[in-house]
Amino acid sequence: MNLPRLGQMALVALFALISVACNTSPTTSNELKSVTKVYVADTAPSNSSETNALNNAVHDTAVRELQRLGYAIATNSNEANATLRSSWRVRKGEGVRNDSSSLSLSLSLFSKSGQRLFDADSGPAVLANFWNESRANSEVIAILARLPHAEMGAASHK
Repeated sequence: MNLPRLGQMALVALFALISVACNTSPTTSNELKSVTKVYVADTAPSNSSETNALNNAVHDTAVRELQRLGYAIATNSNEANATLRSSWRVRKGEGVRNDSSSLSLSLSLFSKSGQRLFDADSGPAVLANFWNESRANSEVIAILARLPHAEMGAASHK
């Protein structure tokens, strides 16, 4: 008799988890919907040689992915509706080896007024030796896939 009740409780818990996941996904504000031209700032330098070696890949992939999503790319922040900033989260001494680093990548889109319009990261930190240019590119693409496509006409605002 307990199994059907337990099954019902598990189903309710699953629906609650899905509801929470849906409610915590990035929302699309009206200000985000009006963004058509983005300045991609250089990735913030860190004290990690592993991340600094990947910064160009992060920047270049972000530019290409934003263009693919219909955004025009500005050459400076004054020309843009928003600025995309990227940074690394570096955790030292985690895992089996105390001298190893774990990394995760964060991308944030800010309006001209400084309001955060979008914020997402690559997920839990992963050991630095598992990061390479290909992984950095894939993570940037996956993160920016959460952005809405630019409104029609964005490409004409170059």
